[in-house]
Amino acid sequence: MPPKIQLARRKARDLLQAAGVDTAPVPVKKIAASLHATIKYEPFQGGLSGMLHRDGQHTLIGVNALHPKVRQRFTIAHELGHLLMHRNEKLHVDSRFPVALRNEVSSLAIDDREIEANQFAAELLMPEELLDRDIAALPTELEVDEAISRLAKRYIVSVQAMTLRLTALRILC
Repeated sequence: MPPKIQLARRKARDLLQAAGVDTAPVPVKKIAASLHATIKYEPFQGGLSGMLHRDGQHTLIGVNALHPKVRQRFTIAHELGHLLMHRNEKLHVDSRFPVALRNEVSSLAIDDREIEANQFAAELLMPEELLDRDIAALPTELEVDEAISRLAKRYIVSVQAMTLRLTALRILC
């Protein structure tokens, strides 16, 4: 079954609307709190960016404390995607620790759940509607690289994430 990309984007837009977000940067930690998710920062080793642990009553999002703030924000948004998109799935690293991991595999586009969580995160952190408005407000004389850099700073995402998002939206070719 192909990934549910449009559903992921719609769920992110619905969440933004419910949170009353109408300007960047998106308050991803407040949104996580509104979903009763606790965020804990830990220095994960081995390239692990984050994890999601659900035990019925509580939700814990673990974020790699060693990563830059922009990566941490994307990890939180990605894990929120898992939380909302994959509610009935029980994911385990081992029998003691149910978890949906965020690591190198998630960016390879080989696991539908990871693709969906990435699409959710991109829409949550860089909503198309807000981007359109902010792009229109940029000075026309800006070089493309400077425009991308300004947008990335405004949305508190990496230049790479912003470039990928603008490309996916066909704003950049």
